[in-house]
Amino acid sequence: MISLSTVCVSSWEGCTREGQTQKSPVLALVNGDTITVEEFSAALKTLSPEEGSEPRPAEARSLREEILNQLIEKRLLLQEAKRQGIQVTKEELESVIEQMRGDYPEKEFNELLKSSGLTPERWKQEITENLLVDKLMDIMISSRVKILDEEVKTYYEKHHAEFEKKEEVRARQIVVGTEAEAKSIHEQLINGADFVELATEKSISPDKANGGDLGYFTKGQMPEEFDIVFTLKVNALSPIVKSPYGYHIFKVEERHVPRFQSLAEVREMIHQHLVSEKEDQIRSGWLKELKSKANIQVNSNLLHQTE
Repeated sequence: MISLSTVCVSSWEGCTREGQTQKSPVLALVNGDTITVEEFSAALKTLSPEEGSEPRPAEARSLREEILNQLIEKRLLLQEAKRQGIQVTKEELESVIEQMRGDYPEKEFNELLKSSGLTPERWKQEITENLLVDKLMDIMISSRVKILDEEVKTYYEKHHAEFEKKEEVRARQIVVGTEAEAKSIHEQLINGADFVELATEKSISPDKANGGDLGYFTKGQMPEEFDIVFTLKVNALSPIVKSPYGYHIFKVEERHVPRFQSLAEVREMIHQHLVSEKEDQIRSGWLKELKSKANIQVNSNLLHQTE
């Protein structure tokens, strides 16, 4: 976090970014580049809590400082990207815009942007800036991170308990509204009726479309009435179980016993975790270095005057 020193606003009058006329008061200067109150307010609006859950004064102050810190860091990264000659091509920008717009008609999408306080031009600028930062981070950080097999193995051995898989079952259910109907269906199943067919035809649960298939789950993931499946053998039927949703009949399709995942199973997950961890460490140190070399001035009175 930068030190929020008070700077006289009057000394910044006329300061502009990229040669544009400055209309909004300047909140911070980053190597002569401005962050305006308007920019800060837009960022603050996106992260503000919902009405009725306003943070305490100390939390609000911390939030404002953190948002400004993020804006300053982004400005430093954009300046560094410019210094290194990094650019975003027209094709790259159009590809991302197309992906983000999806199937929205242009008019409807522009209305959506407007409701978020963005113009199409400002939205495209933000995408461009994010692409520039991503390219810079890839050059300066991601491409330099190498994780050795030995590091992955060491992490696995030190965190072995994290890779325990609890007992899980795959079960189906039929849910009906009355006990009498549940008894009738249960009797049909005992006499050899097909569970999937009856679930599709009789069940009132949304999973009827899949023959009542609940997929795999562990104890505690479902309502407590479902825990009965952990006492059943594979292919066994449960007795009728009453819950707030109706009357259930369960059938266990498969069961996986508790076990520890092998290193081969979790190698990629551990690798990605270690990559992220190293990237965060390098990024933190690099940003600290950029800040130490930068001329950063913040008007702390202006930052907190609307609290």
